[in-house]
Parts: sequence; C-alpha cells; structure tokens
Amino acid sequence: MFEMIKAFSEGWRFHIKGIRFAFQHPSFLILSTLPFLITLGLYIFAFYMFMLYADDLLRMVWHMDLNESSRYVGWLYWAYMHVVKFFLYLVVLVIMFYSFIVISNILASPVYDYICTRYERLDSYHAQPAQGVSPVKGIWKTMKEEIKKAVLMLIVPLPLIFVPVVGTLLGFVVAAVFIAWDYVDFSLSRDYPLLKDRIKALWRYKFFLFGFGCPLMIPLVGLAIMPFAILGSTKLYFDKIKKMPEIETMP
Repeated sequence: MFEMIKAFSEGWRFHIKGIRFAFQHPSFLILSTLPFLITLGLYIFAFYMFMLYADDLLRMVWHMDLNESSRYVGWLYWAYMHVVKFFLYLVVLVIMFYSFIVISNILASPVYDYICTRYERLDSYHAQPAQGVSPVKGIWKTMKEEIKKAVLMLIVPLPLIFVPVVGTLLGFVVAAVFIAWDYVDFSLSRDYPLLKDRIKALWRYKFFLFGFGCPLMIPLVGLAIMPFAILGSTKLYFDKIKKMPEIETMP
C-alpha cells in the first residue's frame, strides 16, 4: 500500500519537474507548446461550430410548432430543448476533453518523438545518436503507431465514463493511466518496439502512470499543464522507469 502511494506521489510530481525543465530550456518549451496551441485552436473552432448547429441537431430529432400544440406538450418540448441540450453539451465537453489529449498527441507525435530523441541525447544520458531514417517514413510510422494506440485508448476507457458511479470512477482511473501511458510511450517505444511489451510495462508501472495522468484528467488543471506533459513524461521515463528492472519482452 505504501509503495502504491509513493509511486502515485512520484508520478504527479514529474509534472512540476517537466514545467521547470521547460523554462530552463526555451527550445523544448517552444516545441512542446506549439502543437498544443494548434490543436486547441482546432478544438475551439469545432466547439464553436457545434454551438451554432446544436439547436438544429435537436430539431432533427424532434420539432413541433408551439402554436399548434397543447400547453403541456409545449412544456415538454421546452424541457427537451433546454434540459436535453444541457446534457448534450455536457457529453460533448467530456468527449472533447478526453479526445483532445488523444488527438493532440496524434497531431504532435512527430514533434513529441523528436523531443524524446533530443532529450535522450543530452549529455547526462550519453546516448548515441539514432541512425538516420527517412523523415517522411519516420513521421508516418510514428503517426501510424499513435493512431493504433489512440483507438485502444478511446475504445476502452471512454464508454466507462458514462456508466453511473462505479463505471465513472473506473473510467476516470483507466483514462488517467492510458493518458499518462500515451505520453510516456514516446520514450517507452524506443526500448520496447512491440505494443504487447509496452502494455506489460503499462501494467507494471500503473501507479506511476496513474499519478502522472490524474492531474491531466482534471478540467482546467489538465489544460494548463498539458503543454508540458510530454516533458514531464519524458523525464518520468528516463529518470525513473528506465532505471528500474527491465520487463520481460515477448519473443
């Protein structure tokens, strides 16, 4: 129990370390924030378009002329247009908040992969430069892996969020672990290319990952620290996980 709490505590503290590192290295700060700002702009535009057509979407399901209906049916229709719209907005915001991180990481994957490579080459790690790969092939391969991982991340935790009480709590925990894994995986995949080996690592380091992912799942807090998450997760991997015993890889 103590080890679980310690791992959780260490996990979230790497956000602080990532923010400090960002402001100590301005080039890393620019690289980590630029993809976030681009994705944020796209999501703001998408939500604005949803707001413009939300009423039309509801009217496609049920539309009536209030002048030709009874007062009670009119009340019911008013409740439909306001109460249902409130829950529709709530569902859309939950989906957008969770998917924002996933989609952002897909779009930013080539940049995040470069950040991890550059961090690994810092003098403190004495890493050898990676062998040359065609830039186009490298970007496409990175994005393909990120898309496959994103499908898994959306299929497993998201439906749980909408199950009352137990499902919501479990969905939050699973989503937090998956989100942290999504960031750490940029570094993890260098040592464990196979997805099944990385899933084993996901299970082994679940408490570190839950500690790191939990703040990212909190509205406003998660949005504020998201630009620095790739730096915090990279430090989490190289400063902590990489120094632990290696996992047994699959043949």
